[in-house]
Amino acid sequence: MKSLNELLKLDKKKSNFVAVLVKPDGDILEKIKHLPFDYYQIYDCTPDEIKEIKQKYNKKIITALTIKDEKDVEKYQLFSEVTDIYLFDSKGYEKSMAFDHSLIEKIKINKPLMIAGNIQVNDNLENYKKIADIIDISGGLETSGVKDKSKIDIFLNKVEQVKNET
Repeated sequence: MKSLNELLKLDKKKSNFVAVLVKPDGDILEKIKHLPFDYYQIYDCTPDEIKEIKQKYNKKIITALTIKDEKDVEKYQLFSEVTDIYLFDSKGYEKSMAFDHSLIEKIKINKPLMIAGNIQVNDNLENYKKIADIIDISGGLETSGVKDKSKIDIFLNKVEQVKNET
């Protein structure tokens, strides 16, 4: 917790700090409530549990839905009142497994839509731009489980290219 406090003292510039939480209990939520997170990215909670967390801790919520098939995708409708951003991810959590992104192509949501799930630095970003507002490429920026500066630079350059084309 001490090293996390140090990390959170960094100048955020235009970044948002996100706490990734899997079925968080009251104990962990109380431990992190004083930290300057902008969002709680929450996996494996019901809409009622998320509503309670959102109200008690006054945080924006990224509702993470793990997707295997169309039935999993449809669950997004249950969270419309409690989520600020929808994240469609694979069932692999931190293992960076892929899922069929075409399952979410037809969704019409009036909130930002984020995708994750084994997105790699060399993937064609134009394909993702058609279906999502935000890309979570976290695992794709790693080499042997550690963030790789060269991959981050490549990705940022690709993002800049896509921005300049629009």
